[in-house]
This record gives sequence, C-alpha cells and structure tokens, in this order.
Amino acid sequence: MIKNLILWIINSYRRYISIIIPARCRYYPSCSLYGKQAMLWHDTTKGLWLVIRRVASCHPWGGSGVDFVPLPLYRYHYQISSLTVCKVACDNTSYVARLNFLMNK
Repeated sequence: MIKNLILWIINSYRRYISIIIPARCRYYPSCSLYGKQAMLWHDTTKGLWLVIRRVASCHPWGGSGVDFVPLPLYRYHYQISSLTVCKVACDNTSYVARLNFLMNK
C-alpha cells in the first residue's frame, strides 16, 4: 500500500514536474529513476531509506557520478550443485568447456 503510494508520487513527479524543470541531476541515473528502482527491487523500508539517502546527498557539496541501486543479494539463495564429478568444481556446460572437448577429440 505504502509502496504503491510512493511509486505513484515518483511517477507523478516524473510525468508532470520533471518535464518543467530543466535537467540538473548530479547523478546517473536520476534520483526519480533511482527511487523507482529502489522501491521495486527492495522492500518498502529499505527502498525508502535508499531514496532518502540519495536525495539527501544531492547538494553542491555532495557526490556525483554513477550511482546504481545496490542489488538485493539478500534475496538470492545459492545451492551447491550435486552434479560434481571431482572435488574441484567442474564445468562441462560452458562454451569454453565444449570447445576444449571438441579440440581434444
């Protein structure tokens, strides 16, 4: 509910207010696009914290440059493959492994 409200505010800003104000953003992507991505990728509290932190650093003595939304790595779950033949990780499906197999024939 709150997430949808914040996304609506960001989209309204991008659609109606942003086109009136000339572009002067110090970061890439712009703060509104950063906020939209942060709210979609992360949950409401973390996304809102990232947006507030980004907007607060947008002043003459703040940073500038490329600043992407951090990846939500806490959502990923890695599983160890049970298809290993040797004790070292074996990769038989990559392009390089297939080329080596064909070259040794």
